[in-house]
Amino acid sequence: MLALRCHDTSDLTTGLRVEEIPDPEPGPGQVVVEVRAASVEFVDTLIARGGYQITLPVPYTPGFNAAGVVREAGPGCTRFRPGDRVHGMVPGAFAELALAGEGQLRPTPDGLAPDLACLTGTTYRTAYDALVSTARLRAGEDLVILGASGAVGSAAITVGKALGARVIACASTAGKLEFCRGLGADELVEYTRPDLKQTLKDVCGGSADVVLDLVGGDFSEPALRATGYGGRFVVVGFAAGSIPRVPLNLVLLKGSTITGYEIGDFERHHREEAAANRDALEAMFVDGRVKPPISGRYPLADAARAMRVVAGRDKHGMTILDLAAGAGGIV
Repeated sequence: MLALRCHDTSDLTTGLRVEEIPDPEPGPGQVVVEVRAASVEFVDTLIARGGYQITLPVPYTPGFNAAGVVREAGPGCTRFRPGDRVHGMVPGAFAELALAGEGQLRPTPDGLAPDLACLTGTTYRTAYDALVSTARLRAGEDLVILGASGAVGSAAITVGKALGARVIACASTAGKLEFCRGLGADELVEYTRPDLKQTLKDVCGGSADVVLDLVGGDFSEPALRATGYGGRFVVVGFAAGSIPRVPLNLVLLKGSTITGYEIGDFERHHREEAAANRDALEAMFVDGRVKPPISGRYPLADAARAMRVVAGRDKHGMTILDLAAGAGGIV
């Protein structure tokens, strides 16, 4: 089978190449998945560059979120059999075939195509869990998203709108903000401007209810200051590259809440709630309430290029590898 292989974590150009490797064989409780689509996430690029807390010995096959069809089931498998449509966490997803444990997979509902099903993993799960379970976002509230044009940010725009929030999208350039407008954002704010706190207060009519922070750096404190009494500030990531130090007297004076969301820990500590969230999210995909912006669609042969695009700061929306029959070039 063909797979993208990472041979060197020092360079995304020379360290990645598509090559022929042996087909996987399922062990007890494992299935072999014929990959139809896989989402290319920023974390995939971090691991491939040696910049993540999780390291993998080289050579390895990148990718963790995929959708496809079960080709073969190993001993002891009871949930899935050959021919079943599945999606979920599939280590080594950037390949024609990949191994996954039965517990890592979910049955793909009717009406959910592979290119959408692979997105219900890391990116949209993060956005949905962070807004629904962590922020407790309610219809009619003002939701500020720092870093709204990236994968999780754009997912949060579409999920926030589906939940009835008024979305204030914050990004670093006019082009990124126009992309956010196309997703339905109600207000647009360039967060690099020096008066970020006052600007957010003005567009929110006095104060923000919820801030989803994907950026960190110098932008977190002004956004926190823009929240009102009882505001909720949710930390998801630090795309700016630095971790902010926030004066805790702001929390005291505002009666606000600062919380964090990390997908693995949320799954471990809130297993039933996480499963219910995934059911609800998939239903939004199927009935069209959430329409992911797939801005990059690549064949497996161009998987290394897809990784480099996602690693860059100019990327908007979602990027997938499309391995379905007839999948062509780049969108």
